[in-house]
Amino acid sequence: MKINKKLGFIGAGKMAQAFIEGLVRSKIIDKVNISVSDVSSKRLSFFKSLGVRTFKKNQEIVQNCDVIILAVKPDKIRTVCGELSSVIRKDTLVVSIAAGIPIENIENILGKELAIVRVMPNTPALVLAAMSAFAVNKNVTEKLKIVVEMILKSIGECLFVEEKHLDAITGLSGSGPAYVFMVINSLAEGGVKMGLSKSVSMKLAAQTVMGSAKLVIESDKHPEELVDMVTSPGGTTIAGIHTLEKNKIRAAFIEAVESATKRAKELK
Repeated sequence: MKINKKLGFIGAGKMAQAFIEGLVRSKIIDKVNISVSDVSSKRLSFFKSLGVRTFKKNQEIVQNCDVIILAVKPDKIRTVCGELSSVIRKDTLVVSIAAGIPIENIENILGKELAIVRVMPNTPALVLAAMSAFAVNKNVTEKLKIVVEMILKSIGECLFVEEKHLDAITGLSGSGPAYVFMVINSLAEGGVKMGLSKSVSMKLAAQTVMGSAKLVIESDKHPEELVDMVTSPGGTTIAGIHTLEKNKIRAAFIEAVESATKRAKELK
C-alpha cells in the first residue's frame, strides 16, 4: 500500500531528515511526491541529493502538497502558521511535530475546519526506531489516520492517543532517549572503573540496553519477571540491584518523567 498524496515538510532539520529518509527507504511514497522547504540552502542541497523536491518559501510547499508536516521548533510555530493561514487549502492535512503545542493553538491560526494532527516522535527516528504517539482533531477521518500511521511507521512504531496524554508521553518517550543515553554512559563508565576499555564498555552497555528492550517487547513478560530471571540468590545481580535501590533509582526515573511532563505543560 502506497501513500498517493503529496507530502511537504516545512523545516529541514534532523527530524524532517529522519522522516524523509524513512519514507524513501520504505518506498510507500514516490520521491517526487515529497517536498521540503527551509531557509538554509545547504540543507536544501542535501535533501535535493535524496531526490525530493525543495523550496525556499513555505507558501510554495502549501500550494503544492496535500499533507503538510510542520517540522519546526515550537517557538516558530506561530510565525510559520501565520505565513500559511492565507494560502492553505481547506482539504490539507496538517501534521505538527512541535513539542508542547496543542492542536487548538494551530486551529486558532490556520482555521478550525482543517484536519490537524499532533505528533510526539523521538530522536531514535534518526535510525528508524522511533516511538511516536499522535492525536487528532475532529476533522481527521479514518482514512487520514491511516495515512498518518503509514508516515509514522516508516520511522518506527506509533500509537494513537487522546491529546490530553501527549504531555506525559513527551516526558516519557519524547525525553526518554536522553535518560537511556545517560544509563548507557553510566554503565560504560562503571565498566571503565572496573578495568575495561571505554570502547569495549560502551559496546557492552549499548548492546545490553538494546537487547533488554527487545526482550521486553518480544517476550511479553513484565520487566519485574525478567529481573527475576537474571537474579540468583546471593549472586552478582542482586548485589547490583541493592545498590541501585539504595540510591533510589526508581524514584529518580519516575521524578524525571514527572518533571519533563510538567515542563511540557508549561510550553503551551
